[in-house]
Amino acid sequence: MRNDLLTGLDERQRAAVTNPAPLLAVIAGAGSGKTSVLTRRVAHRCATDLADPRHVAVLTFTRQAAVELRRRMRTLGIDEPIVAGTFHSVALSLLRQHWDDTGRRHPTVVGDRGRLIAEILGAKRGGRLGEISSEVDWARARMLNGESYRRAARNRTAHVDDIARALDELNELKRRKGVVDLDDLLESVVDATRRSSDFAASMRWKLRHFFVDEAQDLNPLQLAVLDAWRGGRDDLTLVGDPSQAIYGFNGADSEVLRSPEVHFPGIEVVRLDTNYRCTPQIVATGLHVLASASSDPPELVSARPDGPDPTFVAFADDAAEAAGVADLAIDLKRHSERWRDIAILVRTNAQIAPIAAVLERRGIPHRILGAAAADPVQAAVREAGEQPHSSGLASWSMEARLSPVGSDDASDNASDDASDDAVSARRRVADAVDEFLAEGGRDGLSFMAWVRTTRPFQSDDTSDGVQLLTFHAAKGREWWGVIVAGCDKGLLPHSSARTPPEIDEEIRLAYVAITRAADRLVFTHSRSRRGRATTASPLLDGRPRTEADAGPSESVLRDIEDRRRRRDVDPLIDELRRWRSATATVAGVHPEFVCSDQVLSAIAEVAPLDLAALGEVPGVERSLIEPAGPRIVAAISRGLERRAAPEPR
Repeated sequence: MRNDLLTGLDERQRAAVTNPAPLLAVIAGAGSGKTSVLTRRVAHRCATDLADPRHVAVLTFTRQAAVELRRRMRTLGIDEPIVAGTFHSVALSLLRQHWDDTGRRHPTVVGDRGRLIAEILGAKRGGRLGEISSEVDWARARMLNGESYRRAARNRTAHVDDIARALDELNELKRRKGVVDLDDLLESVVDATRRSSDFAASMRWKLRHFFVDEAQDLNPLQLAVLDAWRGGRDDLTLVGDPSQAIYGFNGADSEVLRSPEVHFPGIEVVRLDTNYRCTPQIVATGLHVLASASSDPPELVSARPDGPDPTFVAFADDAAEAAGVADLAIDLKRHSERWRDIAILVRTNAQIAPIAAVLERRGIPHRILGAAAADPVQAAVREAGEQPHSSGLASWSMEARLSPVGSDDASDNASDDASDDAVSARRRVADAVDEFLAEGGRDGLSFMAWVRTTRPFQSDDTSDGVQLLTFHAAKGREWWGVIVAGCDKGLLPHSSARTPPEIDEEIRLAYVAITRAADRLVFTHSRSRRGRATTASPLLDGRPRTEADAGPSESVLRDIEDRRRRRDVDPLIDELRRWRSATATVAGVHPEFVCSDQVLSAIAEVAPLDLAALGEVPGVERSLIEPAGPRIVAAISRGLERRAAPEPR
């Protein structure tokens, strides 16, 4: 067994990784190292021969999470090609082989069920498409048809009959078109397991050791698939946090992880209750909000030093709030080297555009996360999908990679930009084609289905910019500083939440937004929104807080800029900051986690030119010197040389 599998883990994390119980639930509080524990448990069980990596299945809910899990497990020494993917992608892979074995044509997989529902409703849909689509999602997660939905949803909506008809018409439309949606894939796995003993035996031979990430998001259909794959075997690890269950509207049932012993008799439970991400002030604020829910909040403590209290800023109206949010982002930036270390989180998509418009006017770099792939990518996907065989796909991929981007004599006009975008898109799709072929894919039609189930082109770019997104899209992410905008009654909790379970989910959603912040947290509220008077969110009543009546004044903003200029003038500080930023980028952490501003200033003041002198600087610990000391000394040397260089004329 590799000795480093347990390095750096606390006592409870070690207990979760090394627990010999084949049936285990790890209840992992926000910021408690959930992913690290999950991947190390997989590696530990493989290293101790409790699991065979050739038969491991690590299941999650997004392709991006699956890619990250595979990457981490490779770094832990798992070289065998384990199965790691979403429920839908793993189901599709198994079904493709089953369809081939039984001589069945592969159906087309439709990733966007909403388009089919819109086609059913036609001109009559009015503004009800969202409501009906949401209810269809809830019903499909429970494997309900029109008739069974009528019985199960009597108290959910006043439009039970309309939605029941939509369910039945949706099934008929898919049958006529010869298509299936993502939930059909999961139902097909359950059905094929019941109907075919050969399929069940083959599937259970291939998949033997199960690990489920974000298990609080399991819905009844996914649970049925998991039960079909397990076939009564108890080799299962569930990892997640019921306090971050925010997809009940989509059919998820957090009770699976809140009371795991009900569904999995004899399961052992390990709880991770130390938050390594957030300051104590942010953890306390999150738990205060979570205490408003009907369920008991977790016992969660922060391992971080104290930080500033969260700030609550009230504005006169929503226009002033949008402008103030931009000011607050500038204010946070003076403590951070990168714009992308700051996020603006909102409850609804409708709140994004006004804030983005102000950021654009102010010249503040920003990115709206969660957007669908650009048109050039979609065009390239369609082009690849026209290839009938794997050889054609491989040839297409090779040609896409050989396409030149730009030229020396290219002019900066729109057509050149569009051409370069198309070539870059083709290369991105070529990467996906190669991944698809490596997983055993064969033809363009199957590639299209793979794209619809894995959604490989929804990942975010790496350009610098304030990140603007909804609470839901923020799940699983973290930032040094977070602005939670629109903390009004009616938005937080949202007015659409009427039943106790719906209100509880809104509270958990607010908790998720709060615990995305590591060091700095700001709430904003508008006293008038869209011309109507509003009050602050009741969820924030009595919270630990610092009050303010408006955003930073112009004089404060000028002072921020003056301090930034003074700070950046010193070449020595500049070189040290360059070293710190590069180190943080490689490690994937905020620069202050590498070395605080206070310690960086102390190093610059002493300017040590050897490791012994560096070790004498107050605040510089051996854990910093051993891996980074030579690079720090080199940065100091460059800074001193720049100081001594004559000013350019």
